[in-house]
Parts: sequence; structure tokens; C-alpha cells
Amino acid sequence: MFRIFNFPKSPLRGDLEGLSSLPLGGRAGDGACVFNSKLLLFGEYGLMFGAKALSVPFDRFSGFLDFDTNRSHLASSAEIRKFFEHLKTDADSQKLHFTFDLESLKKDLEKGLYFNSNIPQQYGVGSSGALVAALFSRYAAAFVPEKELTPELLKVDFSMLESYFHGKSSGIDPLISFLNCPLLIDSKKMIHHAKINLAETELSFALIDTGTTGATGPLVQHFIGQLNFPEFKLAFDKQFIPANNGCIESLLSGSHQNFFLFLEQLIHFQLLHFRRMIPGNFQSVISEALTEKVFIKLLGSGGGGFLLAISETKNGLKNWAEKNQIELLMVN
Repeated sequence: MFRIFNFPKSPLRGDLEGLSSLPLGGRAGDGACVFNSKLLLFGEYGLMFGAKALSVPFDRFSGFLDFDTNRSHLASSAEIRKFFEHLKTDADSQKLHFTFDLESLKKDLEKGLYFNSNIPQQYGVGSSGALVAALFSRYAAAFVPEKELTPELLKVDFSMLESYFHGKSSGIDPLISFLNCPLLIDSKKMIHHAKINLAETELSFALIDTGTTGATGPLVQHFIGQLNFPEFKLAFDKQFIPANNGCIESLLSGSHQNFFLFLEQLIHFQLLHFRRMIPGNFQSVISEALTEKVFIKLLGSGGGGFLLAISETKNGLKNWAEKNQIELLMVN
């Protein structure tokens, strides 16, 4: 069955600017601050090892902190309570630049605090990142002058906080949800406000639901283990990183011809070296789609969840999906 979901155009658009100009997405005390999901367009895995990354907020899915008055969201409350216990006892929590008001968090948990969210979990769109951003906004950022909340310090703290969920985190997902703007992370891990609006690229982006979930932690550990093999490390440095960075640079500069050349190289690398990250029944789908100029790549860590499909035109993507009976969730 073929179906297209049209999502509302996001109003967000930024320039490649200095870090001090980055806006804040929400502050505690503003009522129910909403924190959007994210799409890591490029930089999966490579972000941790010198590759550039490009990520954008995605307002189709979002969440906010709320109170469970009828006790119908016990699982969410229990997850936040576990995180609260982690913050109390974990040594790394003492290294945070911005301290949590744990007493207020405890009191709110007793009132039934939960995360009211429609962000699918283990789907690569930042469900844990949005939760971390929401908790940080209410119980840490609210007590800090806004000018002190620099992206560099926020990223460091978010990395430590979200590592609770994944074992290792770059901190980018919570940062995207908190700042609510497109971000470019360069090869020196400097953070820039990226000038990109997917609706204005003239390209077509869509999500494909693999029908399975993917746990980030085990896949990240598998990838790190693979880097111990010299052949994989060499291929990663000489093939993956140049293709990944080329995709980002050409997309931001509007060079569509170069973009698709780099994108095809990136996908070939993923098909060969990231087989564990691609659900088995989608290996052939991704490979065969290349012949029809439909480019399908991992979205985040993979293993399940969404894949990202990109084509030069919406009609080209639509025709391919109809022929292959694949549902698309349109991004732009």
C-alpha cells in the first residue's frame, strides 16, 4: 500500500553564524515547552570520529513534560524516575556545568511527571534527546542566565546526560531539541547554525518505516569494535568520511550534481560495511533503488526505525514508491 504523509513546513531557518547567536528552543516557566524530534541527515557514526554532521529539527514528532493525573503513563514516569536515580548517584553527573534541581524533579515525579510524546522510540528521530532536553530545560536551564548556556557547554552536558540511554552519546540530539534549529558540526567539533531549509532545496526527502526498532547502544559498540580492524578503519577514513563530508558541503552549497555523487558513494559504503545496521530485507531495496536514482541511507544509528530516502524530484520518489509498494513519510 502506497501512502504519502505531508508534514507541515518548518519555519526554522538559520545562517552559518557564530555560536553566540544560536537561539534557545524553550525555557522552564514558559508553560508546556515543546521539544521537537530531529533528523540527523549526515554524520551517523562518523560524528564521533572526525566526520562532519548535519542535523535538523523535525516538528512532525515532539513531546513535552506533563503530569499524569489519572496514572495512565506509568511507564514514562518510571523511566524518568530511573534517570533521576542515575543523576543522584552517577559520578559523571557531578561534572555537569549546569546543575539539576533534583529536589524539584523528585517532587514533580511524586505528582506523576511524565513525557507526553508522540516521538517513536528506537526509530532514529531522537526520542531520548527530546526527553533530555525537556528535563534539562525545566530542572537545570531555568536557573542559569541565558548567555551562559553556550552550545559548547550544552553539548558537553547533553553528551553525559544522554549517555545514560545509549552508553555513548555525542549530545547532538538533545542540543537540536533544545536549540530547535539546524546545526552543522564541523570536523573540529565546532557547532554552527546551518543555513538549510529542506523545503527550499528542490530535492525530495522522505522517511521509510522499516517496521522494526533499533537499539542505538549495541550498534555503537559494534561500530567501535569494527574500528579495531585496520581494513575497516582505513575504509572508514578514506571512503566514509570524504563521502559524508562531501554530502554535507554540496547540499549546503546547492551543488546537487556533486551531492548525489557523494551520496551514492556513502550508500555503497553502508551497504558493504554497515550491513548490521541495515535491516536484512532492506539491503536489496536500497541497492536496487540506486538504479532508479532513489538514494536510501541510514537515519542515525540504524538497526531499524526510519531510513532516509532522497531523490531529485518528488515525482521520482513517488513513482519508485508506488512501484515497490513502499510507504513514504514526506519530510518536505
